[in-house]
Amino acid sequence: MSGLEDELRSEGIAFIGGTVSIIHHIPSHHHFNAHLIFRRSQDPADNTLSTPGEIPPDPSVGAVLVGLDTSINYTKLSRAFRYLHSNPECAFLATNEDSTYPSEKGLLPGAGAILAPLRTALGPNRPVTAIGKPNGLMLDAIKAKHSFDPKRTIMVGDRLNTDIEFGKSGGLATLLVLTGITSEEELTGPNPSTIVPDYVTASIGDLRKALSN
Repeated sequence: MSGLEDELRSEGIAFIGGTVSIIHHIPSHHHFNAHLIFRRSQDPADNTLSTPGEIPPDPSVGAVLVGLDTSINYTKLSRAFRYLHSNPECAFLATNEDSTYPSEKGLLPGAGAILAPLRTALGPNRPVTAIGKPNGLMLDAIKAKHSFDPKRTIMVGDRLNTDIEFGKSGGLATLLVLTGITSEEELTGPNPSTIVPDYVTASIGDLRKALSN
């Protein structure tokens, strides 16, 4: 999750919550009022919650952003819930809704699994906006910072319903690599996916070989 914090800091967005105890100064030229970013510590004592009343809603919090957090706990979930439940104007955002992500030791719970408890507690009347793949908001953000020709751009990824769907909905060519989430059976099996990539390769190394020829 520290990568997400780095991105927020680089954009000058003040936030509370996080993974380590540190205070960062924000350059004064940024347009918002806060001049410090405070990231909560991982003190074990902070992982317990005696009564919900000990979490007063903070009116300065304008959004709750849920991402992959390997130190998730009941206190963090309770704080997020209180912000969202007490303030209808507080935006409910998620980096993505991936149920799992691949690691060297196999699949592990993804950001979608961290998001699930809040979704359950808040109910269907408090929908979440996933700002990552396959949402077009991410491509809009990329286009705002980088000049590129979509017709000469290819989206490479290992998951059909995020990476490949993101590329196809954005008008990009797509390349699926079979070293992560998606298996070949999902493309050619008895119940193939309706999301079809333009190209498929066994690994990203194959792409490197093709480009070097």
